[in-house]
Amino acid sequence: MKKFLVLLLILFVILAACGNKDNDDNKNSDKSSTNKSTKTFTQNDGTKVKIPKNPKRIVVLHPTYIGALIKFNHKPVGVIDFVKQNKTLDKATKGIKRVGQKDMEQITQTKPDLIITTKEDKNIKKLKKVAPTVQFDAKKTSYKETTIQLGEIVNEKAKAKKWVKDWDHKMTQDKENLGHKIKGKTVTAVQSTPKGLIAFGKSLGRGTEIVYDGYDMRMPKALEPKVHNAYNAQISQEDLSTYTGDYIILATNGERPPFTKTNNWKNLNAVKKGHVITLDASDTSYNDPISLEKQRKILLHQLNNIE
Repeated sequence: MKKFLVLLLILFVILAACGNKDNDDNKNSDKSSTNKSTKTFTQNDGTKVKIPKNPKRIVVLHPTYIGALIKFNHKPVGVIDFVKQNKTLDKATKGIKRVGQKDMEQITQTKPDLIITTKEDKNIKKLKKVAPTVQFDAKKTSYKETTIQLGEIVNEKAKAKKWVKDWDHKMTQDKENLGHKIKGKTVTAVQSTPKGLIAFGKSLGRGTEIVYDGYDMRMPKALEPKVHNAYNAQISQEDLSTYTGDYIILATNGERPPFTKTNNWKNLNAVKKGHVITLDASDTSYNDPISLEKQRKILLHQLNNIE
């Protein structure tokens, strides 16, 4: 009987040891699996953030970063409700839940596994508690780089690079076709806002990426220092002649603003020559692939019709 009990005790110890080993192996396996399910993404400021390797439930809190994801067939589960004010992106995001940028309850309800926002987002600490969060800095990256980075996030970097390559080819073709109409010419994009008249820099949509980066048109020299470290600059109606050149892109919200009825506007060389391109900002204004493709059609059509 004693021998039997001893053998039984030994067997129990062996089984317990095997069980512990299996548990250790499972823990290591789970840890390994977790490591494999994430990847490191380098943000525009150089900081690194762990994000899902294959994000499936992305919430985007700025319109600029929506178009590329949709272009590469990765629809977000939630987008900032501001897209309702932009016809192109509103149509592209039909059926996707709208969330308020500061509405943590709405954002949380979408159960995101990744959030994409801007460097300026003041809710970043709260957002990081909901899901891994990537912040983009528009001042430190071009629209092409941003497109490729967004492609990288959803494992579509090859598609993103191809889009940029195809886009550059279209820009080259456009320049050749437009020829003397744009070669060496200056252009300014302006818009009337509740804060006053605004002139835009080279990377805030409204066609600026196309005319400056794509068509190699120039910015009036007086405007360059005002927008060098900013997205845009406020100018007075009286100074329009100082900050505008051969062409003007007039961004509107559907109707021509009152200042276009003033003599300051009517006496501009670009206006007298009929070199004003109108762009409805409520239709398209951002610099994502979908918005840019729409802007190109509008700008190209009007430039071709200018004498």
